[in-house]
Amino acid sequence: MNDSSDNESLRAGANLPAVAIFDLDGTLVVGRTTVLLVKFLREAGIVSRAFLVGTGLWFLGYKLGLVKVSERSREKGAGVFKGLSEAEVDELMARFTDEVLESRFHPAATSALAEHLAEGDHVVVVSAALEPVVKMLCRRLGVDEFVGTPCEVVDGRYTGGLTGPSPHADEKVRLAAAFMSRWGADPSDCWAYADHGTDEAVLRSVGHPVAVNPRPGLLKAAQQAGWPILR
Repeated sequence: MNDSSDNESLRAGANLPAVAIFDLDGTLVVGRTTVLLVKFLREAGIVSRAFLVGTGLWFLGYKLGLVKVSERSREKGAGVFKGLSEAEVDELMARFTDEVLESRFHPAATSALAEHLAEGDHVVVVSAALEPVVKMLCRRLGVDEFVGTPCEVVDGRYTGGLTGPSPHADEKVRLAAAFMSRWGADPSDCWAYADHGTDEAVLRSVGHPVAVNPRPGLLKAAQQAGWPILR
């Protein structure tokens, strides 16, 4: 169900070209890619059962508000690739996208993304998901510009560490502003799509914010602000 009339109405009055910024988890893909990735890598024999259980417990705690996302937790997540070559990770992420993510693409959000591409807009995916995941998903969707949590590679192999901050919350706002500045776009002509309250600041930084299957906090903010909602 789409609470706005249709995708065309979302673009009404926009000055082209513009920048369209998309979140990934819960926006372009239904679900949390890290949990899905660890399950996939467990089935592929890459990570241990203990790692899978630990990931599940962490996300349960996060959902209950008992733990918060931190750079330490994200670096622990990057450990799934430790010791693997770039070629091995690319092959695994291609399979992961084909076998797991593609069936979870959010129809309305991916349709909006395709429409922005067709209109010649600059489309960017900015996500705290691990960069190899973001890269392969963007390749599948035809998106050239993306930012994910940067994973360290030394001598062609992943170390399990990170090389910079995750594009989350304030960092995502900074990156969105940098992309708009890079292309000389007026923020009032730009778009942002997200599902979570942590992205509310990104949505407020553009003229065309769109809440995608929003969590309760963002749903309330979207309804109060009169933003379009994709479900």
